[in-house]
Amino acid sequence: MAEFRFPNETDEYRRQREGLLEREVELRAQAEAVAAARRDLPLGGRLGDDYRFRRVEDGTEREVSFVDLFGVHDELLLYTMMYGEEWDAPCPSCTSIVDATNSAWYAVDSTCAIAVVAAASAGQLRDWSERRGWTIPLFSAAGTSYVLDYAGREEQNPAMVSVMNVFRRTSDGIFHAWGSELLSRPMDSGHPRHVDSIWPLWNLLDMTPSGRGDAIVPRQDFRHSYFSRVVLGEGDSAGEGCCES
Repeated sequence: MAEFRFPNETDEYRRQREGLLEREVELRAQAEAVAAARRDLPLGGRLGDDYRFRRVEDGTEREVSFVDLFGVHDELLLYTMMYGEEWDAPCPSCTSIVDATNSAWYAVDSTCAIAVVAAASAGQLRDWSERRGWTIPLFSAAGTSYVLDYAGREEQNPAMVSVMNVFRRTSDGIFHAWGSELLSRPMDSGHPRHVDSIWPLWNLLDMTPSGRGDAIVPRQDFRHSYFSRVVLGEGDSAGEGCCES
């Protein structure tokens, strides 16, 4: 196969690009190997509680059992977003992540169930979902121990937790299959990047010469006074910025 070159590129560019390409090939192979190892994990712990979540649907708030989240599927991706009952808006980073997963919801739902849970009320989640135009199901875990059981680690406030968990339903019950535990293994910078693989924003910026830069939070199009004050330690006037990447 003839060597491909872009118009007017230099020999030095092509030399370094070929070296980088080999590293990209290695990275792709490593990603495939990690995915295979993830699939080979034995099932984790059995779900100890059929958590009862709440959701507003067709104008009525109703209770939903954990098993109902699976629908017709035997596997469930369940993302916990940072959002509390006293917050004026959810975590902007979590919102960016759910924006992305929502865009894939229809295709993912053909293979496995996918949903979002938070400590905020069912009404708050309904309102925020309508504001963002989300179709991915959102459930309130307020009043349950789910968030701290499956995402809390050292955090005591369920509104301050974000994590991706995967569950599998079998004839013997529901079992935890995997969780984004990179959250507990942050980089030297202190940022975990525990769900970067499903977050297009940073992956797109990483392809550019400037990269994602020093900013660890995405720009957002809404104000988040509570989050800015309590989490970021900024003033109430903050309107753009977010939590960890």
